[in-house]
Amino acid sequence: MNISKLSPLHEYWNSEQDLNDETNRLLKINPSETASNLFRNEPYKWENLYQSLLRNINSGDLTSIKGFSILLSTISEKEKDIVLNSLKDLLEMGLIYKLRNDNYQTMESSKNLYTALRLIFCILTNPYELEIKKEQKYIYEKTGMIFYHLRKLFLFNK
Repeated sequence: MNISKLSPLHEYWNSEQDLNDETNRLLKINPSETASNLFRNEPYKWENLYQSLLRNINSGDLTSIKGFSILLSTISEKEKDIVLNSLKDLLEMGLIYKLRNDNYQTMESSKNLYTALRLIFCILTNPYELEIKKEQKYIYEKTGMIFYHLRKLFLFNK
């Protein structure tokens, strides 16, 4: 299963990322959640975290559930339902129920240095080949786009 297609931002990354696409992306925000600033202002980072954490959970790393739950809280209830329904073929129903009904603030958190470093590495190197078509504001967006272009260059030559 292609995890990138399960993202609420899948259409955005495959669009021109113009004003209309940006408006449609912003309609998916949960305005009452303070963490939604990440979704609003840093979609590249949000997407890398989304795909990384979902891959971790899918491979059995349950320490990533709280982080993934926080990301889900940044999108509207309608979008969250769409995402969770699309995950039925990927995750166990008990886990989907937990993501749907538990408040991330009551979940236990575990500190995992390896996971944190892996997430930072993903954000810097753009392993999910996200193309930012507008100006890159942050250093990790710039490094991600460098890796994106290098991959395209090397894959084109093969």
